[in-house]
Amino acid sequence: MKSYVVALALGMLLAAFYAVQNSGTVIVKFLMWQWSLHQGIWEVLVFGAGAIMMWIVSFASYLEFKNKHKNDIRELKKRIADLEEEKRSLLEALQHRNTTTVKGEPMGSEFIENEGVEVEK
Repeated sequence: MKSYVVALALGMLLAAFYAVQNSGTVIVKFLMWQWSLHQGIWEVLVFGAGAIMMWIVSFASYLEFKNKHKNDIRELKKRIADLEEEKRSLLEALQHRNTTTVKGEPMGSEFIENEGVEVEK
C-alpha cells in the first residue's frame, strides 16, 4: 500500500511541476459546456479524475473477486459437510454390522460379492 501512495504522490508532484511550467490558457469544450482554464490546472484535474475512475474500477473488481471466492468457500464447506455426513453414516453401518455378527464365527475378512469390497468380520 505504501508504494501505491508514494507512486501517487510522485505523479501528483510531476503534474504540479507540469502545471506551473504550462500556464497558458486553454478552452475546454464538453458537450454543451465550455470552460477557459490554465493548461496545467486542466491536466491536473484530468489526472485526478482518471485516478478516481481507476480506483472505482479497481474497487469493483476487488468486490467481484471477493464475492467469487466467498461462493467457492461456501460450496466447498457444503461439500465437506456432505462428505462428513456420508463418512459418519458409513462408519455407523459398519459398526452396526460388526455388532450384529454371531459370536461363534471366526474373525477374518469376507468378500461381499455385490459390493466387490473386502470387509473385516
